[in-house]
Amino acid sequence: MEKKVDRISSLPDPLLEHVLFSIPIKEAARTGILSKRWKGLWVSHPYISLSDNDLIDDDPDNWSIRNNKFIKIVDKLLLRRHENARIKKLQLSCRQGVEDAVFSRWYGAVLKDGLEELDFNFGRFCENPLSFLTPCSTLVTLKLYFGPVSGHKFPTSFDFPSLKSMHLNGFMLANSFPEQLLKCQNLENLFLSCFMFDNCFSTDQEQVELDQQQVLPNLSHAQIGCCDYSFRGRNDARLFLKNLITVLSNAKAFDLSLSIIEYLYTCIEPSNPDQLPKFLNLKHIKIHFQAYQIAIMDYIFQKAPNLESLHIEFDQPYFIVGDYNESVLEQLRSSCSRSCLKVIRLTCLNIEDGLQLQFVRSLFESAGCLEKITAELNKTAAKHPYVQCYKLSDLPRASKSCALEVKWHNGQW
Repeated sequence: MEKKVDRISSLPDPLLEHVLFSIPIKEAARTGILSKRWKGLWVSHPYISLSDNDLIDDDPDNWSIRNNKFIKIVDKLLLRRHENARIKKLQLSCRQGVEDAVFSRWYGAVLKDGLEELDFNFGRFCENPLSFLTPCSTLVTLKLYFGPVSGHKFPTSFDFPSLKSMHLNGFMLANSFPEQLLKCQNLENLFLSCFMFDNCFSTDQEQVELDQQQVLPNLSHAQIGCCDYSFRGRNDARLFLKNLITVLSNAKAFDLSLSIIEYLYTCIEPSNPDQLPKFLNLKHIKIHFQAYQIAIMDYIFQKAPNLESLHIEFDQPYFIVGDYNESVLEQLRSSCSRSCLKVIRLTCLNIEDGLQLQFVRSLFESAGCLEKITAELNKTAAKHPYVQCYKLSDLPRASKSCALEVKWHNGQW
């Protein structure tokens, strides 16, 4: 009987690696049991995506054992590679933290020209994971999450000229962060969440106010999540936010948290006027909003004359507020009537709240270009949805062709 020939295993390494690299890393790893010929080939896979959830343990509740196993596997993937086998994409997710020395050797192994995506998601506190974050000219995507209150200091200086997407969660940002962003001239998407201001970075240079022409030219979407409220009493924190918004002012879409809206609200106070740039390219904005902050909408309409889509998510104020001053409502109606708004989406809406009702009425009766309004009721309003529907449909609308859609949640939208 003629012996069968394993023609695939006899192929040269470059061809076998080409086959392996076209499938996910977990599938490629399984080929190591086929023969000695295949055993080590998968380790040079350029696209690594690994989570501690992928591990199978005899004792799944022993996180220490699972964490140690995860570190050993990542060490094997990153440190036992052929010298020329560069990593293009690295995604690591682990619910435990790892020590400084571990991050040091991982960064040293991957932060080289050729790396395009770095995505670290570690749910628990790590010691100092960013002290080894060095420049990388080919990095396109950077995503770092070390817990919402990790308190890690992001490097005071960074240089990623090819970067297009940056996601940072839970970091302390130095005063120089907005200025350092200007080095990332190709940046298209920026997501900052749960960040804090750090005035403890040692620096020989004073904090500078950026010129309003210093912007990121290719920015498409910027999401500025919650930050601490120290800007209420710290001039350096206010200047940080002013510089950050200036750098991002060329964006086509904004998503602004309640704390950022609170900062913008302070910008229009006579005692703290901050001259922010106009957002001439802005087409869509989502804001988290308390109804007493109505004056900020007039400010936004003035700063973003080409705004077409507005998404407001209402938040309940922490204190009882009376009715609006009529002059404030008149200013809002005037600026809204000059806007290009086509779409309005209102979420967590309850027009039994008098302030919300006055605000919504002002938008409806002054936005003459509107094509669609979507109103999503909050839990309280959803108890009497038809009353809310009637009140909303009865509000006068400047745009007679505008469609109104009302949604509420009672098991499903």
